Amino acid sequence: MPVIGIISNSNNIIEKESKIKKQLNEENLVVINENALANIKNIKFDIILIYEEMKKIDQVKEIIKHTKYLIINTDYKKNLLLLDEEIECSVITFGFSPKATITIVSNENEEIILEVQREISNIYGQKIECQEIKLNNNHGKNQIYEEISMKILTFLVKI
Repeated sequence: MPVIGIISNSNNIIEKESKIKKQLNEENLVVINENALANIKNIKFDIILIYEEMKKIDQVKEIIKHTKYLIINTDYKKNLLLLDEEIECSVITFGFSPKATITIVSNENEEIILEVQREISNIYGQKIECQEIKLNNNHGKNQIYEEISMKILTFLVKI
């Protein structure tokens, strides 16, 4: 079972963690408030997810050094500072950018359409091929990144 870390700058971590665990059906999930990054030591995550803008870039870099997968929202330009030559993990980018691994093609009404632009391997070595995916946006436009990142996590951890 993979160990998943979600780094968030939100203050409602406990609420967010229970919601995500319920949505993904994953127990090995740690939601980390960005202000508590310095307290995370000696944990090797299989997957780190960042769907909000990060401010403490150097502390986040320390955590993602030892991870296998990094899922990152690149619509926040500051997050691009996390992607440098020291990062050896598989990086999956998402957002409205046409260069992202998974692009948001449409966000109309209550439906999100994503396009997987490059083949991705999940943690079991299975290939996720290029495709379009339709999602119901259950939480409205203010939580679109959260919805998308949960779908990407599902791709990576489910057989």
